Amino acid sequence: MADKPPKKGKLLFKGDKKEKKKKRKHRDEEDRDQAQLTEDGWVRVDGLDDLVGPVFITHPSDPTVCLTVDENDRFLAYPLPEDVSSEEPMIVNQVFVGARSVGSTQRFTFKSYLGKFLSSDKVGVTRCDREAISGPEEWEPVITEAGVAFQNTYGKFMMVDQVANGGFKIRTDAEEIGFCETFRVFCQARFKYKRKKESKEKKFNADRAELDNVKKNQSWGGGKLHMTREDSKRLKKAKAEGRMNEAMLDRRSMMKADRYCK
Repeated sequence: MADKPPKKGKLLFKGDKKEKKKKRKHRDEEDRDQAQLTEDGWVRVDGLDDLVGPVFITHPSDPTVCLTVDENDRFLAYPLPEDVSSEEPMIVNQVFVGARSVGSTQRFTFKSYLGKFLSSDKVGVTRCDREAISGPEEWEPVITEAGVAFQNTYGKFMMVDQVANGGFKIRTDAEEIGFCETFRVFCQARFKYKRKKESKEKKFNADRAELDNVKKNQSWGGGKLHMTREDSKRLKKAKAEGRMNEAMLDRRSMMKADRYCK
């Protein structure tokens, strides 16, 4: 049988050091690095939860403008240069901090870097120089496919208006939502993805709730679940209505597995 031909490759000489093979980065590390890159910077707001925290509010006019407050509390529609990204602020003056009003999930307040609140009066004059929160400082954002509209406590919408000298002015007296009333709002990506992750973890799981109940209070079935699809729906409905404990007690009573439940 003929000898096999030698494999072709780089010639090695005595005393030469072998080249170390480059280790390929583990996929988990690559995914982690990619996630880190994704969570840097600013991303579009697509839900009310994204408005909690630092936000950058722009309008796609020509040129694009952003809401800005100067050192003298003057509220301005600042035109962004063409060579500057319209998706993230250049200076802290362009950043507002959104927060939900106490006792409400729909109403928000927006505070400037100077600690003053964005407000609007009955005739639509919009400013950012209020130090305390009352009705005029509360806003109800409306999420649309095109962006975000801001409705004041008097039912009017904030809008961008072009003035005679070619500049822009912000006022809040529009009756309906149109192009001038629709803003593009950006939030910090790391806060957005963190909230989404926490929301996913807190999502109610009826099977898990029932299993915890079995382990804690019951002994039937050797700790196994007896849960139908209808049972799961019934518990989810009870959770939404705020009577979860009552519903769980009813289940224990019907299963007759815990003599202490009656």
